[in-house]
Amino acid sequence: MEFALSRTWQWKTLLIWTALSALLFASWWPIAATRELWDAVDLWVFRTSNATVTWEPMAIIWALSGDRRFDYFSALIIFGIYLAYISRGDLARFRDGVAFGIMTAVILLVVIVLQREIIAFPRLSPSLALDSYHSIQAIVPWSLAKEGSNSSFPGDHATVTLIIAVLWWLGFNWRFGLLGFVLGFLFAMPRIVAGAHWATDVVIGGGFVTLLTIGLVRGTPLGWWAYSFAVRQTDAALAIWIGIVERMSVTDRDNVNPTRQILRGMCIGTADLVPGVSGGTMALILGVYKRLIAAIAHIDMAFLRHLWRREIAAAMRRIDFLFLLPLGIGAILAIVIFTRIVPLSVLVTEFPEAMFGFFFGLIAASIIGLLSHVGTGSRLHWAWLVIGVAFGLAVSILVPVRTPDDIWFVFLCGMIAIAAMLVPGISGSFVLLILGKYTDTIDALGRLDFSFLVPLAAGIVAGALAFSRAISWLLTHYQRQTMLTVIGVLAGSLLAVWPFKEREYALIDEKMRLVASHPYFPAQFDGGVALGLASMVVGALLFQLLDRLAQKSDEPGKGQVR
Repeated sequence: MEFALSRTWQWKTLLIWTALSALLFASWWPIAATRELWDAVDLWVFRTSNATVTWEPMAIIWALSGDRRFDYFSALIIFGIYLAYISRGDLARFRDGVAFGIMTAVILLVVIVLQREIIAFPRLSPSLALDSYHSIQAIVPWSLAKEGSNSSFPGDHATVTLIIAVLWWLGFNWRFGLLGFVLGFLFAMPRIVAGAHWATDVVIGGGFVTLLTIGLVRGTPLGWWAYSFAVRQTDAALAIWIGIVERMSVTDRDNVNPTRQILRGMCIGTADLVPGVSGGTMALILGVYKRLIAAIAHIDMAFLRHLWRREIAAAMRRIDFLFLLPLGIGAILAIVIFTRIVPLSVLVTEFPEAMFGFFFGLIAASIIGLLSHVGTGSRLHWAWLVIGVAFGLAVSILVPVRTPDDIWFVFLCGMIAIAAMLVPGISGSFVLLILGKYTDTIDALGRLDFSFLVPLAAGIVAGALAFSRAISWLLTHYQRQTMLTVIGVLAGSLLAVWPFKEREYALIDEKMRLVASHPYFPAQFDGGVALGLASMVVGALLFQLLDRLAQKSDEPGKGQVR
């Protein structure tokens, strides 16, 4: 990995970038001749973008993305892309990538502190400076989108994302840097649309600080010093980590670079939150299903005996802990993000065609891909596929019912849900929906209601220990029959995620709950149909990407089912 960081003072380079930064800022200064032009651009950008708020689907998108909590989701996207990049390579690339991440964090911290202490400009945002504008909160009452600021210059979020984009460009490659600039634009737009920032808060405010940062990393050794410091800390931490890996890794498993497993865990955790989508299916697509089932199944008496004898390393090897740990971290990250920050339940309710269309395309493509891996074999094997389809259809036509709220039933729901999650094709979230506990679970996760979460978690643990052994035994002795059955269930469950449905909700126990859904085939082509079809294509394309990742799986057979 090559970094375009200066190891010595380059005064000419520093002067050029500082001058460019000063010229950009000076063009916006109130006495500058170009300030009138910038003001005209500001007003045109705001009026044009703010007009999109009047279209309710866009208003909901701006309500979600303009929420302060969405900043954490934006950070997660940037972090996920960064992890994806450093996960593709050997230990040296992982080491350099971690060091580069530490250096980036140090530079961002310094720049943000200096910006807030030195560059303080009291400027009213559009929503406070103009007489009229379209308010997101007036159209979407539940919105927490930021709509105003007394000191909108410069745009903090724009500055951070622009600096990250520049460092990606210098540290990785120009394509990676270009992706960073695109993300910076997308993350800045919600605040501009809502009236919390002017366009020049982003272009001028974020731009001139970013140009100064380029001067610092290209014209001074400060960036190189930060990177060298990060390398020393990374090497020290890696020495400890490698020692742990050597003691606790399962034979023939490469656990040195955990980033790929974290990303897989995030995919699995996200899938488990959507009714009709199975985390087991996602694990199968990603090529880690058999390894996951085997690891859970090994939480047995042998594992407990190792713990009793304080043979910690042997116990961790028994359950493939260095595989489960990053996978679990990724799943927890996804669950926290999509319950406490970006409410997935809102997305599913407000954009059903897009959300379910996406998963329909993903699952439909995965059925074709999995069949090509497994092979159908004899006519008798086709019978297992048909049985699976029939069972999947039977589950899909069920509707949610009212059920007890007692602790024993919540425990039972946990057991049934984890059994569904472990079997590809059966959605744990959909099972919870049928049992009338999906909304309660999402709400409990969002509020950290332990009176509900503790018995649910206990049921999940008990169910995982029980069902993982059964599934592992079936995969060992009747692998093709088992896989054909679950692929059939997966095909039958497509009805559950069919995007075009008339959904009926009712107020039950002071909560809006789904009570019925009636699938239909669109009779005319409109915006909702176009969005659903486009989402199907995106889901199918994502499967192709995930299937490539599965070919690099840690499992023997490169992710294929044999």
